Amino acid sequence: MAETCLLPVLHPFKKPTPRLPHILRVPNEIIEVILQAASRVERDNDRQFLGWQYPEHQHTQLKSIALTCRRFYALCMPYLWRDKEFILPREDDHTKNDSSVQLATDILSRQTLYLGQRRHFGSFVRSLCRDLTNGPHYDMNNSRLMAQLVCNLRCLRIDFHPKARADHYGLDFFAQSCPLLTEIYLENCRDTYDDFASLRKCRLTSLTLLCCTIKEQTLLDLISLNKQTLRKVLLQRVLIEKEEHTQRKNMTTASIVPLIPIPHTAYDHLFHAQNLTHLALSDAICYPMLTNIVAGSPRLIKLAIIVKESDPVLSTRCILLIAQLRRLRILSLAFRSVHPLSTDYERLVCGAPSYAWSYFAQHMNQLRLLHVSASQLLLSPDFLTTLFRKSPKLSQVMLHHVTYVTSVALDEWTDQQVLNAYRKELTTTKDTMDAWKQSHEEWQGYFLTHQQAQAKGFRCFEEGDHVCFVKGFEDWCENET
Repeated sequence: MAETCLLPVLHPFKKPTPRLPHILRVPNEIIEVILQAASRVERDNDRQFLGWQYPEHQHTQLKSIALTCRRFYALCMPYLWRDKEFILPREDDHTKNDSSVQLATDILSRQTLYLGQRRHFGSFVRSLCRDLTNGPHYDMNNSRLMAQLVCNLRCLRIDFHPKARADHYGLDFFAQSCPLLTEIYLENCRDTYDDFASLRKCRLTSLTLLCCTIKEQTLLDLISLNKQTLRKVLLQRVLIEKEEHTQRKNMTTASIVPLIPIPHTAYDHLFHAQNLTHLALSDAICYPMLTNIVAGSPRLIKLAIIVKESDPVLSTRCILLIAQLRRLRILSLAFRSVHPLSTDYERLVCGAPSYAWSYFAQHMNQLRLLHVSASQLLLSPDFLTTLFRKSPKLSQVMLHHVTYVTSVALDEWTDQQVLNAYRKELTTTKDTMDAWKQSHEEWQGYFLTHQQAQAKGFRCFEEGDHVCFVKGFEDWCENET
C-alpha cells in the first residue's frame, strides 16, 4: 500500500497571504460602534443639569486610535472633528497677524480625502462652541465664513462678551448656512438688532439662554414654530426688550433699551402642551404657572424652578403637583421671592405641612438628585426613610433648614385641613441636631449645622439654616487653599 504524503505542497511562485489581525477582520460598522463606545465622554446625566453636553468623545483617545493605521484613521476622522471649540484671544495676547477666529476658519477650511471624496474638515463638525468673552467685537466676515464651513452643524454655543454691541451678533449666518441646527446655547446675546428672529428658520429641540434679551413677539414665534420639537429649555436671567425702543440706531449700551421680565402670557404659551423633558428657569413662578408646566409637560425628567409661594395651601398644592411628575430624575426646587431685574432674592418659608413632603417621597421613585432650598422645611422623622426606600438610585440630596416636627396626617387635601395641620405642626418644631440624631441614627453623618457645612466647604447655606441635610454634592465644596 502506497504511503500518503502528509507534507503540504509548497508552490515557490506563490507568497503566503498574511493574516490580518482579528480586529481588522471586523466590518467597519462594528468597529465604528466600538470606537464610539470606547471614546465617549462619561457624564452622569442623571445627576447633572447641563445645557451644553459636548464634546461627546474624548479627542485624546480618538487621536491615539487614529494613528494606528489608515483604516482606523478614516473611521476616527469624523469623530475627531465632531466637537470643536474656539476661543477668541484677549487684546493683550501676543499673536500673529491672524486672529484666533481667522485661524479657526483656516483650520476648518483645510481639505482631506474621505471615502474617495475631497471634504473640508468643517463639514465633519456637529457641535461648535465659540468663546468670545475676551473681547466685545469680532470680524463678522469670519463668522460668515465659519458658518458656511460647518454646514452640517447640529449644536451651536456662543458665549459673547457682556458688553452690548452696536451691531448684530451674527446668528443669521448660522441659521442660513446650517439647516440641520437643532440646539442653541447663547450667553450675553441681545436682540436689539433682531438677531433672534433668524432662529425662526431652525427647528429646535433644545434652547438655552443665559443673560440674554429677546423681543416678546420673537420669543412667542420661536415657541409656536418649535411646539412639536422643543424638548429642553433653560432660561436664566432672560429679559424682554421693548420693541418700540429698539428701532433707534447707534445704541452702544444696554441701558438705552428698556427691559422687562418675561410676562406670564409668554410663559403660558411656552408651557401649554409643550411636552418638555428638561426645564430650568431663574424667574420665580406661582402655583397657576406650575399647574401649566405639569399639565403641559407630564414627562419631565429634569426640573429646576423657583416657587414664590409661602402660603401653606399654595405651597402644599405645588408639592402635590410636582409629585405627579413620576419620571423626574433631577429636581431643584427653591422657595424664593426674586427681583425680576437683578440677582437679588429673599428666601421664603415652605409653608407646606410635613405630610405633603411625605406624600411626595411616596410617589417619586426615579429621583437621582434632590435639592430643596427654603428658609424652613417642616419634615417628619419618616420622610428620609421613605424617600430613600422609594428612590433607590437617589444619591444626592441637599435640604436647607430642615425642621423636625411631629407629623399630622390628613384625610383629605382640603384647604382647611392643610391649614390646621400646618398650624399644629408649628407648635412641635425642633431646630436642633439632637432631634434628628435620635430618630435617624443611620443618617447622622449627613445632618450638618451651618458651621459644619461651612467647614466642609459648602457656601450655599445661610446662617438661618440651623440644621441641613447633605448627601453627595461633593463638587459643590469650595475648599480654601
